[in-house]
Amino acid sequence: MMSGISIGMLDQNTDTAVPGGVFGVVRRTSTAEAIVQHMLARIRNGEFGPGQMLPSERHLQHQLGVGRLSLREALARLSALGIIRVDHGKGARVQEHISRKALAQTLIPSFPDTDAKTLRDLVNARSLIEGELAAQAALHHTDEDLKRLHAVWLGSEEIARNPIELAELDYSFHREIARIADNQFLTVVVGALADHTRSFLQHWYGHPKRNLSSVVERHRPIFEAIASRNGERARRYSCEHIDASKANLDAYVRWVRKRMEGAAE
Repeated sequence: MMSGISIGMLDQNTDTAVPGGVFGVVRRTSTAEAIVQHMLARIRNGEFGPGQMLPSERHLQHQLGVGRLSLREALARLSALGIIRVDHGKGARVQEHISRKALAQTLIPSFPDTDAKTLRDLVNARSLIEGELAAQAALHHTDEDLKRLHAVWLGSEEIARNPIELAELDYSFHREIARIADNQFLTVVVGALADHTRSFLQHWYGHPKRNLSSVVERHRPIFEAIASRNGERARRYSCEHIDASKANLDAYVRWVRKRMEGAAE
């Protein structure tokens, strides 16, 4: 338990030695950053669990020996990271679940839509993640889960001429698989990539020469493998389905750049 540790003297910018070379590297650490790291350590150690209220601001100020502005800045940073939720007038509590929004903001610089190599890395990552989710869904689904997944797939067949709606249902199909797999960490990652995935799917389905019905049909073997509880087949078909989009990445990058140029004019 770290509550007895006072930040006290850190209520101003301090110099912290960081290993690096013979003499080490000196780094400036603000009071707010020191508080953030301190609170993260206490949360990591289990002193404050998911959904639990943090002590009041007045109590934390006294406990840590810091000023009000530094403490509030630290709490704001923790909130932005998705670690805590601050309710004005009620205080702050540790988030009960991983913040998809916070993770998405962290990942934004990592997958720019204008770099084909980075997008290929992203597709490879999605293939690994969603392949595993499909395998887990095959092993753990209920009859009700299967009905919901089947309904999404049938919906895709019914609107196969509308690229935008079809892109949304395609994403919903994979999101439903993630829900069935019931792995909170992987599900959050899938959700964090939602905006990019939707954008790419809209471009994919919007291609004038794309046979939308044949693309929708690619979901069939994934669904059937999950329905038959064959995890290996579900994993393989899901990976093959996502990997097929690699051939379109260069065209997607050109499409994004053209849209950005048009918006800048």
